Amino acid sequence: MAILSALVGSTAPSPLYGLYQANLHFSSTTLTSLFAVYAIGVLLALGILGKLSDRLDDRRFVIVPALLVVAAGSLVFAFSEQLSGLFLGRFLAGVGTGALTGSANAALVGFDAQDRKRHAAVLATVSFTCGAALGPVLSSIALGLELYPTLSPFIFNASLALMTAIGLCRLEWNEKLVQPLGKTADSGLPRTAFSEQMRGNWPAFTRISFVLVVAWSVGSVFVALGPSMIISTMSSASLGSHASAGLLVTAFQATAGMTQFVCRRVSPSYAMRSGGALLCVAWLGCLVALYLHQPLIFVFFTILAGVGYGATFVGAMGVFTTLAPSAHRAALGSLFYLAGYLGSAIGIIAMGAAVDLFGFVSASALMLVVVGSSLAYLLSGNLKPCRSAE
Repeated sequence: MAILSALVGSTAPSPLYGLYQANLHFSSTTLTSLFAVYAIGVLLALGILGKLSDRLDDRRFVIVPALLVVAAGSLVFAFSEQLSGLFLGRFLAGVGTGALTGSANAALVGFDAQDRKRHAAVLATVSFTCGAALGPVLSSIALGLELYPTLSPFIFNASLALMTAIGLCRLEWNEKLVQPLGKTADSGLPRTAFSEQMRGNWPAFTRISFVLVVAWSVGSVFVALGPSMIISTMSSASLGSHASAGLLVTAFQATAGMTQFVCRRVSPSYAMRSGGALLCVAWLGCLVALYLHQPLIFVFFTILAGVGYGATFVGAMGVFTTLAPSAHRAALGSLFYLAGYLGSAIGIIAMGAAVDLFGFVSASALMLVVVGSSLAYLLSGNLKPCRSAE
């Protein structure tokens, strides 16, 4: 629920970006920067708090305050009427998400049986994706019903985050599953240094991190610019068009979530390779739809991109869980997500600038070249770790 509420706050603004852009008159570069400032908040939180929960007997000391920051970000965004307030709300949402992401994922892995680590990875990614899918649904419904669309979705998310924080505080936490800083889980001996446990596995970790960067860059484009892109294929646009276009983000995220569930027993390397290929094919189809002004074709290939994104994401997470040392899960998880958020922030801002300079079609063609060549290189090498995490 913590992961879900954080991601609802992350994607709820997606159907509203076009509305904000029309009302406040800012460029696509500013729009994507508004999306990217969330990633900057995540990066700062990961960099500062990445190793903290591994040093605590109770990960709630990180997760609960992070949920309060998520709620604060939603409330700031809800009541902002200026661009500066929107940036602040997005930044706070990013800080809260970044603070709890590594800790919540580490807790899920810790609560799971040692022989079922892939189950925890699927649960984490499905929670992540379901939250990301629910956000645009709330905003699109509010838009369609004209039910205070810039206010009601964020009040709902703030309430969800606060209720989740209260629920966590009331539950008993099984401290036997926590790895204290100076001990291992079973022997009571000083734990092996992080760098020592990761020796020989850094190349595999680096490669899957870059795979995550590319996949999230594509996903960020659909989340931030997808509604605007499909509206550009229509002959006319209205408030109802923005509401319908916002559901495109939900279709993308829901498809990705279902794909992650289906791929839970698939080899991670196979999932990444097949997912990467589908991402390239889907982006080519979206490019054709933009060129021909065919919204239905764009919707079809967006859904196909969700399949590719989901397979790539769960494959990368599957490899990550075999790499992460048990006593350093949150630390390595923070590095993993840090790479993903940093890459997606840079990628989405670059895409926004390209759209301002060249338009949607030419910018999409340029991105297809970058994504295709990057995935071809990253997925052609060895993706297997030299050993499983202890």
